Amino acid sequence: MNRRSIPVARSTLIVMGGMLASMAMGLVRQRVIAARFGTGAELDAYTAANGLPELLFTMLAGGALTFAFIPIYSEFLTGDDRSDGNRLVSQVINSVFLLAVGVSLLAAWAAPTLVSAPWGLGPHFPIEVQRLTADLMRVLLLSTILFAISSILSGVLHAHQHFLLPAVSPIVYSLGVIFGALALSPSLGILGLGWGAVAGAALHLGVQLPGLIRYRVRWSPGLGWADPALRRVAVLMAPRVVDLMMARASIDWLNANLGSGLGEGRLSALRYAFQIMNMPWSLVGTAIGIAVFPTFAALAAEQDRAALRGALSGALRAILTLTLPAAVGLLLLGRPVIQVLFEGGEFTAQSTDLVFYALRFYVLALISQSVLEVVVRAFASRKDTLTPLLVSFFTTALNIGLALTLARPERLSHGGLALDNGVAVGVESLIGLAILHRRWGLLEVRRVVGDLARSGLACAAMALAVTVGLRLAPEAPLAELILAGGLGMVVYFVAAAALGIREVRSLPAALLRRLQIQRA
Repeated sequence: MNRRSIPVARSTLIVMGGMLASMAMGLVRQRVIAARFGTGAELDAYTAANGLPELLFTMLAGGALTFAFIPIYSEFLTGDDRSDGNRLVSQVINSVFLLAVGVSLLAAWAAPTLVSAPWGLGPHFPIEVQRLTADLMRVLLLSTILFAISSILSGVLHAHQHFLLPAVSPIVYSLGVIFGALALSPSLGILGLGWGAVAGAALHLGVQLPGLIRYRVRWSPGLGWADPALRRVAVLMAPRVVDLMMARASIDWLNANLGSGLGEGRLSALRYAFQIMNMPWSLVGTAIGIAVFPTFAALAAEQDRAALRGALSGALRAILTLTLPAAVGLLLLGRPVIQVLFEGGEFTAQSTDLVFYALRFYVLALISQSVLEVVVRAFASRKDTLTPLLVSFFTTALNIGLALTLARPERLSHGGLALDNGVAVGVESLIGLAILHRRWGLLEVRRVVGDLARSGLACAAMALAVTVGLRLAPEAPLAELILAGGLGMVVYFVAAAALGIREVRSLPAALLRRLQIQRA
């Protein structure tokens, strides 16, 4: 076993554990929102309004900054003197804060145009919904500033191989949103939900501050725009900013623009379906990507290509082994999942139909987005953020073309917006893998394809077991999930183990080793 495989597995378990807790709290949050707002026009407005803050966050301090920052900051952590690293952290925080404030003020001023323009976030909404969308956008822009700083702190802690506090931060964010939905929305309506999101963003930032004290990270004033290290971050960040901006625009912005003309509740239904799909995506793809990225960066810095090849291929096999059964589960059990999670209050059976329709198209995105999490980090570890950008030009155009073709009331409606994203990201992932293999030989093709085939066979056995379980279960959503879902899960893991898929045993084994160490 590679000397870094156990730490990566343990880090993955920490991230997964935090994400499980975050998802549990997120489900409570979504249940509260569903009961209060259902799939109505107010939540359509909130979903559209959040598109711009999400885009700005991605541009200023989202994954782009993390990808550029961690490899360079990690170089400063190898010596005893941390002053250069602290200076870089301060310069990044100060620069991002000023940019976030400036851009957010400009966006708040232009909010009505950003909503109602033909290219805007809600051009097909009724006038009163457009006004509400602009008001919500102004509120949510405050959370963008807070999240921008908080994401930098997460990157600092990840570089120190500390994953606990960044994993906890989404939990406290959900608490803020729940507070807004329960305490503020009765008097403020959907605006109360927006202010709750701002409170949650402040908690997201605050909970990570103790980690900076532990690792002796010190803040200092100054922008340092002439500092070579900051310039290296900016140079690496620029292509990834454009890449992610196109990705977010082709999802959030495009969904809002086209979805606003598909009928009331369609945009909200996409939001719910995406969040359900996002649970296994985050738990598997994002968790593995976050945990393995510092190792990618360290191995690339050491020029250990063989170890990097093993780490990348192992991460891909683990992702495919876990996302394929999750996709099958959502296809077969998506309706009872939605019923158990959301039905009640303003969320009706019609809402369930709208969400399940979109969810079936999102299962492809679950797999492709999870794979992309590792692919882009492999490029970033080699300090190459330009290649993924060039690939994304093509796939973004493909995404937009498919959306304009499929997302029409007479065709796939809002399901087309879910499908086009999965197809485009799948193509992007395959092209990225081909380049990684051809340029650096970083892919063990036979092992990955072999595990993919074995996972497919195990998924076929799982699908048969779930189908039988649905026939045997009482006609109640929770009973269907427990019986059919439990039976399917057992059959899949037994079949995967029998077929020799090592990844179904590696993470549990790492967990047992970690528990034994803690008890000793």
